[in-house]
Amino acid sequence: QSDEGCEVLKSIVKKLIPQWPNGLHNFQLNSLPIILDNEDLFAITVTGDGKSALFAVPILFHLEISKNPDLYPKFKIPLHKKPVGIVVTPTKRLANNIV
Repeated sequence: QSDEGCEVLKSIVKKLIPQWPNGLHNFQLNSLPIILDNEDLFAITVTGDGKSALFAVPILFHLEISKNPDLYPKFKIPLHKKPVGIVVTPTKRLANNIV
């Protein structure tokens, strides 16, 4: 949740998701470092606001840093080379939308 960690997060998102020219939304920038620090987070936002990034971006973060550790020498946290995200949805339709 450090300033440096948030900057690395933004740079990884910019590098791996160029379709997001404006980067992360403010609530994502505030939430993702909490998730990446392995803390619990409960997020409620409107449909289409970008909640899916809260489980997708941490996976990309772990993949990027574990593939390129020399680019991120200050990150000495345990990384998962094959990260997995588990998403529980209340309906099949919502699950299909996420996929």
